[in-house]
Amino acid sequence: MSTLESLKALRRATTKGGFIKFYNKDGLETESIKEATSVQFGNSSDNLNENAPKFELDAETNFTNEDKLQDLRSVVFCWLQEGTPNVDYKEKAAELGITSFKYLNRTELGTWLNGTTETCQFIQGLDTEAKAKPSTNSEDRADVNSALTSSTKKRKLEDPQLDRISQFERESIDHNAALRGSKNIDFGYLISDAKRFMKELKQSDSRKLKSAADKRGPAGGPKKQPIIIVSPATTALLSLSNIKEFLEQGRYTEPVPTNRPKNGVVILNHPSDRLVSAAQKIMVVDNTDLFTSPEYWNRVVAVFTTGQTWQFAKYAISKPENLFQKYAGFYLGYNGEVTPPQIRDWNVREIKVDRGDKRFKDKVIVKDFWLEIEKILINKGYGRL
Repeated sequence: MSTLESLKALRRATTKGGFIKFYNKDGLETESIKEATSVQFGNSSDNLNENAPKFELDAETNFTNEDKLQDLRSVVFCWLQEGTPNVDYKEKAAELGITSFKYLNRTELGTWLNGTTETCQFIQGLDTEAKAKPSTNSEDRADVNSALTSSTKKRKLEDPQLDRISQFERESIDHNAALRGSKNIDFGYLISDAKRFMKELKQSDSRKLKSAADKRGPAGGPKKQPIIIVSPATTALLSLSNIKEFLEQGRYTEPVPTNRPKNGVVILNHPSDRLVSAAQKIMVVDNTDLFTSPEYWNRVVAVFTTGQTWQFAKYAISKPENLFQKYAGFYLGYNGEVTPPQIRDWNVREIKVDRGDKRFKDKVIVKDFWLEIEKILINKGYGRL
């Protein structure tokens, strides 16, 4: 069976809502592409047809990546990961020991398999078949156009009204004539421009991957939980006792000092499609004595203050004027109350809540706060690629 036939069978299945079934070495159906040895494709009309041919997953196909023929397993895996971001696709392929394709090869393969295009420059032998068909079609169109022209001329002679209307006709042209004009133009010079563009695109992708690896931390390890610091002052309107309800549920309540957790740590849950999983659980502390190494300060994304300078005595940066140049500062106060003048001098953002039961504005305030925190987290390398 030809190496092109397996690709055609896969395309028939992907364009007609068919099935893709994997079988292990014992001939039993499996859902794991890694342990499977063969695959079976079918379309919407033969979903129950178990007699559809099976193809060996390790067999070479006509699809090329970096000028090398690729096996059917890599091609099928590429299709199954069609909607997966390129970085995640490459990571999954590496985990399964399957060859991953370059971005351009992957994109062209996907558009061919979903039926968007009829050709793919990375499939050998496909262009030969595609070119054979248009010649016949062009001859047919020429015959049809000739017949229509002679028929139109005959009607014009028989009907004076048509003859009068024909004086206002304008000859239509196809898109090739409109683009090329009266003579053919060689666009071959664009090939060098395209090659240069692809080279620049590869270099750009390489820089992005390196930047992403740098942001993941030492040795490419996973990012650790971000940290928010709140003031330990008893006069603070936001403390460990009420921050979880405020920032998770969007409802402000007065702090209760006796409700402070004994370990001095609160974990905020903030699900977000824009952030990696590590950034969706944020640690909140009010005591930096827990910071046993400078690495903890690299994870800080926000500091809440009441305007009292003693809060910063044990911080890595004890001067508030310098501290809030590096870390985002926030001050929570009541509407109608005077804000300490040093808050504005320190480059700290004010958040004002209402007293009593007027809680309808809380959710909007919290939403705006998280939008700002997400921007900070993405700048610190916690964003999804």
